Amino acid sequence: MRIYLTDAGAIALRDPDDFKRLDVLVDPQPQERLDRAIARIGRREDERHVRLCPSVLRFLSGHAGDAQWEAGFQAMLDFAASRGWVDEAGMLRAHITINTEDEVVSVDDFKAAMRALPAGISAITTGSGEDVAGIIISSLTSVSASPPMIGFFVQQTASARAALARTGKFVANVLGEDHQRIIQDFLGAPQGPARFAAGLWRESDQGLPVLADALASIECDIVCTEVLGTHDLIVGKIRRTTCRQSNPIINFNAGTHRIAPALEPVQ
Repeated sequence: MRIYLTDAGAIALRDPDDFKRLDVLVDPQPQERLDRAIARIGRREDERHVRLCPSVLRFLSGHAGDAQWEAGFQAMLDFAASRGWVDEAGMLRAHITINTEDEVVSVDDFKAAMRALPAGISAITTGSGEDVAGIIISSLTSVSASPPMIGFFVQQTASARAALARTGKFVANVLGEDHQRIIQDFLGAPQGPARFAAGLWRESDQGLPVLADALASIECDIVCTEVLGTHDLIVGKIRRTTCRQSNPIINFNAGTHRIAPALEPVQ
């Protein structure tokens, strides 16, 4: 088995049924980010080795509790102990392998491709009073119908990130043609009440800002935050929704566009 520490911040376990090897594959990345990742799975022993928590391997495997897998895993632990690779705390010694095969596109190519993807525009709102905060996103997506969940991405330097973490809740307000002023204020005004000067805002039962004439207002509790590269993936469990008739808008090619019905084919 092999733990993979990606430069995107994700941690995965490859080949969980292979009990004949154990190492940690690492993408080249800033030392601080790598140290944080290693701390999530165990601790660094030296430049070439880490100590891993067996409970972390069980969790990442997805097979914990399966009798056959547990037997194989225990046999691996026993063999490692016989070779002196398990310390007094029960931590497994594993070699660090640097990933040299990680070809990716340039930032410019990435942005060009993403500009070709039409996406809805939403105002994410959180907090209350002077601590109210909001950002404009085009990354809102459905995650699950049961339980009902949605997710979005927020840059780690975003001004609303701290308010989202403090509040633990948010509202995703899907915007339409009549909300250009709201988009301008959210993109240009200082974080706080100034961003909510325009628009039909009301307070939810939880005290969060809800746009009364949004295409949809989706009130959520944050149930998962995952660091991925330069952004956080934030997933919310939906507590309440309100939908209204309006004309949607989309973000496309770094601009805001209306949606026009497709022309009927000529008979």
